[in-house]
Amino acid sequence: MSMEKHNVSTTDISGCVRKVSPLERFFLWSPENNVSMITRILGDIDEERLLNALDMVRHVHPLVGAKIVFDANHDAWFSTDGVPEPNFKTIIRVSDKQWFEELQHEIQTPVNLETGPMIKFRLLYSEYVSDLIVICNHSICDGMSLVYLTRDLLNFYVNPEQNVKVLNPPNIFDLLPKENDFASPDSQRINYVNAQWKKTPHYFDHNDFNALQTAYWEKNQFGTVLLELDSPETKVLSKRCKDKGVTVGSSVTAAFIAAYEDVIGPFVGDKKQISIPFDLRRHATSPVDDIFCLCVGASRFPYNYNSKKSFWENALVLHNEIHERVKKLDWNGIAIPDFDPAFLDATSRFAPLKEVIPEAYSRTENLKRFSEDTKNIAFLIAKKTDKKSQPGVIPSNLGRINIPESYGDLQIDRMVFIPSGSYFVPLVLGGISICDKMVFSMNYPEPKNIGDSMTNEMIEIRNKALEYLGFSDAMSENTINRAITY
Repeated sequence: MSMEKHNVSTTDISGCVRKVSPLERFFLWSPENNVSMITRILGDIDEERLLNALDMVRHVHPLVGAKIVFDANHDAWFSTDGVPEPNFKTIIRVSDKQWFEELQHEIQTPVNLETGPMIKFRLLYSEYVSDLIVICNHSICDGMSLVYLTRDLLNFYVNPEQNVKVLNPPNIFDLLPKENDFASPDSQRINYVNAQWKKTPHYFDHNDFNALQTAYWEKNQFGTVLLELDSPETKVLSKRCKDKGVTVGSSVTAAFIAAYEDVIGPFVGDKKQISIPFDLRRHATSPVDDIFCLCVGASRFPYNYNSKKSFWENALVLHNEIHERVKKLDWNGIAIPDFDPAFLDATSRFAPLKEVIPEAYSRTENLKRFSEDTKNIAFLIAKKTDKKSQPGVIPSNLGRINIPESYGDLQIDRMVFIPSGSYFVPLVLGGISICDKMVFSMNYPEPKNIGDSMTNEMIEIRNKALEYLGFSDAMSENTINRAITY
């Protein structure tokens, strides 16, 4: 397919930030890959001051105001040229659960990656307590990026006169030890695949992505169930884990796995794998500021919960395995071979989702041509690798975050981290702790034709996980475990 509008010389890309890395591109076109942070703030927020702070944050972190530009080779670049003002809206806050309804709606509403911005802000406002919701395409950020963004936004809110220092987002993989290069297929295989692809290549744009996203969320509804501990409970769990020689993250992950197997059944086949994301900023060969971009590695390894051993014995096994692999910077879970970039688009999203949402592929001429090209190597590779490429469990735990809790008259009360739920990954978790309050989200797309049956199972899993951790009193029949009234 001809893409004349993308025939842009790299030297002519106005506002160019840098090239999109293969890992960032892997997340670019997915209807599932949004990453979100909800921050509950006590105090009366002034909208004008917040918008001014948001403008300052956009200068500090260029990807907050970025779009995607494709060159003549269909390489993708981040650019800030002509990107509209931040996608921001204030809504009157009427309940403690309203944030989830707004999040659910916004996750299912696509952004235009080719015009930007690739991030949305919603403020659920009341005079005494507000919820700040940030929803972002995963290609430009990770969980810690959203933490730093929230901190900087509130800092600029209370101190708008401070100097603005631009933190240009590097390709983090250029700053990592060279001896830890990705393990990838041999060059002969890569050259063969690229040659086959170039015989009948396909290039995708926003219209295709919009068709994919719309069809996906016509059939599914985004869901999340929270495991939430208040301050005294969080302190009890922290001490309990310390006594057992494990981290809180390892224990909660083990509890969710045990609970999932109790409710759904054991993981089987290729799903007997766990992928542990970790922050690559900590492994850079030179100091890295609190940059806003995708800076995650992931180690993937087999893991079986042994029901013949105690829960805490299982948690210790998982804890030891995680820390050994992170220490060695084992990042095989995100190894992206040097394939043609458009081929990555096809195999990461457009080919695998054909079986999930076939109706999307009749909504644009481009998708129709691609779907009819059934002998294309993208479909052959996707069919062979997709199930094996997705683990059974992804626990994205940010841990206890080290940012201020007070900003002038404003006070952070709690935060909720929502990674992207996945059709292909049964158990996706997001954890964060601040103000001595711990929250883990369990995220999933729920088919609309099954009613609430999946959500009911997820609630049961959450409650069993609480039981494993020793907090039976915190069990609930609600998805949002605790609604605090102010």
